[in-house]
Amino acid sequence: MNRRLIVSVLACVAVAAALVVPFNAKALATDDPAKQEQKPADQSGKAPATNGGNEAKDDMKKDSAPTAEAPAAPQGVPVPDGPVVEKKELEGGLIVEDIKIGDGYEIQPHDIVVAHYHGTLKADPKVVFDSSFQRGEPAPFPLDGVIQGWQKGVPGMKVGGVRRLTIPAAMAYGEQSPSAEIPANSDLVFVIQMIDAVQKIDEKEGQGDAAQAPCLATTTYTIKDESGKEIAKADSSNPYIWFPGEMMDPMTRLDPMQSALAGMKVGGKRRIVIPAQWNNSPPQLNVKRPTGVKLVIELELTALRNLPGGGGGGRR
Repeated sequence: MNRRLIVSVLACVAVAAALVVPFNAKALATDDPAKQEQKPADQSGKAPATNGGNEAKDDMKKDSAPTAEAPAAPQGVPVPDGPVVEKKELEGGLIVEDIKIGDGYEIQPHDIVVAHYHGTLKADPKVVFDSSFQRGEPAPFPLDGVIQGWQKGVPGMKVGGVRRLTIPAAMAYGEQSPSAEIPANSDLVFVIQMIDAVQKIDEKEGQGDAAQAPCLATTTYTIKDESGKEIAKADSSNPYIWFPGEMMDPMTRLDPMQSALAGMKVGGKRRIVIPAQWNNSPPQLNVKRPTGVKLVIELELTALRNLPGGGGGGRR
């Protein structure tokens, strides 16, 4: 079916997807009870046993093909440490200490990032209340969805960098502790390693109204993978329409492409980098580009329609 014909049908559904509440991780979330993290369902994959089940299993083993082994669980990784190379204190008593200065993209306020983190109590550093390092997987999240200490202390980091934040209770959870592991009015310490981010680099400024999420953005583009191999292309004879929810992340319910387009004007050119962790697409959309891999998108905005409900799900 022609893409232009399905846009109007999908837009209403997609707009709702683009307006949902940003992600809040267990150790980073704001104290709004409506935004608390959901517990994962049982992922063991084991069916309940029944009487006589062993005999049935033996028969199945004879006839069924070998099944693929489940992927190995991620292994924990060491928390980076070392001498402080730069230290500063920000308003409110937030202490920022850089252990390693990164050499990649510089994080901006409201950015969408991928980071490792290790959270402890300042009063007792042996108490680890949350750690992606221990889980072995970095966490993707929007800065707008985490505690104030992160919103103020993370911008300025560069991809590849390691930073330690000592966050006063007033910029963390205050009296509203999210768990028994964090007493009320606790100062917190986070070691953060910046892995990647949704990157936006303007190459030419356009004219007219700026894009605001949710929006329908018509563009020409070239999409490449991390190695520079071209994956897809849309030229002026067959431009592409990006609509809200097209890259919606199933966990955070956030569309990083809407955030990446925000602020663009017609005629503008922008280079956008979507980390693998943020490159998703609802399966019912049947998009042709690969998901789960890092994308580099060079695009020019040729037409724009901002939709009602601006300022939602893709906030810049």
